[in-house]
Amino acid sequence: MNLMTVYDRLPVFFQNAAVSAEGWRIQKTRYGKEFDVAYKEFMERNTWSYAQKCAYRDKMLQKMVEHCYKTVPYYHRLFDELKIDYRAIRTLDDLQMLPILDKKTVKEHFDDFISMEYRKQDMLIQHTSGSTGAGFVFYMTKEAYAAEWAHVWRGNHNIGLERGTWCGYFAGRTIVPKAQNRPPYFRINKPGRQIMFSAYHMRPEVLSEYVDVLNAYRPPWIHAYPSSLIPLANYIIDEKKVLRYRPSVITLASENVHEWQERLIKQAFGVLPIQNYAQTEAVATFRQRCDRRIIVDEDFSAVEFLPVENSDSCRIIGTTLSNYGMPFLRYDTKDFATYEENEYGRQILSLDGRQEDVVKIKDGSVLGRLDHLFKDQVGVAEAQLVQKSVDELEVHIVKAKGYSETDEKRLQEVLDAYLGGKIGYKIFYDECLQRGKNGKLRFVISEIS
Repeated sequence: MNLMTVYDRLPVFFQNAAVSAEGWRIQKTRYGKEFDVAYKEFMERNTWSYAQKCAYRDKMLQKMVEHCYKTVPYYHRLFDELKIDYRAIRTLDDLQMLPILDKKTVKEHFDDFISMEYRKQDMLIQHTSGSTGAGFVFYMTKEAYAAEWAHVWRGNHNIGLERGTWCGYFAGRTIVPKAQNRPPYFRINKPGRQIMFSAYHMRPEVLSEYVDVLNAYRPPWIHAYPSSLIPLANYIIDEKKVLRYRPSVITLASENVHEWQERLIKQAFGVLPIQNYAQTEAVATFRQRCDRRIIVDEDFSAVEFLPVENSDSCRIIGTTLSNYGMPFLRYDTKDFATYEENEYGRQILSLDGRQEDVVKIKDGSVLGRLDHLFKDQVGVAEAQLVQKSVDELEVHIVKAKGYSETDEKRLQEVLDAYLGGKIGYKIFYDECLQRGKNGKLRFVISEIS
């Protein structure tokens, strides 16, 4: 019996205790001495000019490339095979000497990407599914993890948030058992100061409870996936529900944000949302400011924008400047954007990746942000959900090397746990998956209105 099965059977009081215990563990891991040092350094660079941040980025890039050549077997071999002198890479543009890296290559040469200066047991294991739905696991140093969260909180500081601010959290964490059919549908993480709402129970009676909980607790900050917050915004508007306070800040992450979604959230909550772009691999980050400009964080990672043929969009390619334990150079995020360079830096004009449809089910509710289903499915190279009716979902899979019956059984168990009783599904195995005109793989394709 796994921990989640045990958790699901606990009374609500003990589930809240478990959520707070996990919140305490996260706080302890995330905000230690390394965080304090990194946060101070990020804040010192907060007022730097675009040129100063680019100079700093290139300096850190030189340091990272040297480290990769001298201590990471994969890169040492790659540089020698391509006859590249690592010292020739001094600026962002010089990275074009190297090939683009993808998840498949990392999986095939996994141990060779780990620096000889670090031990696995001294690093943190990170999990991600990404916009392709392919399971991916890698290692990150504690210092890199601290730097990631220090830069997040610099961005939060710049939009008026400080640590300790209570947050209404509408994201993908499973904090209410899927089979639960009576309130409450939220849990409290006291150490993390989060009121955590289930994103998997978006029925009208549950949305009514969410409005009541927000009015009771009045969290000044709401953080959400767009697909988790839009059903609530629609409910507030359609049912003429009254939110008796206005949040100070709403932040959105993990999905593409459309103008119509921004308008809907503003109408329902009284404030325009702030959107951020990042990924667990921490190779490219853009943060929206109070003036609505979305700017590349030049001092956190080295971001390239590669033009796409016959398109205005560019591929987002990123290089870590902090994870020396398992560094990724020129990592393909599989996302797309348009941008311009101006006095503020490199400003994102549109994020063309991460656009997902939701899955609609019979009772009128929706299931969004389902890529987490494949988070730990390392036998899956790519995944895509195609909905042709409210009765059935097609799960299209491209097998990774070594995919076995055990992988299939594990996948079926996860799908049964999350989709069981809501919508039927069939698994299809494909050589490749449908992609859009810009080459982007959409995780969910809905063929119903």
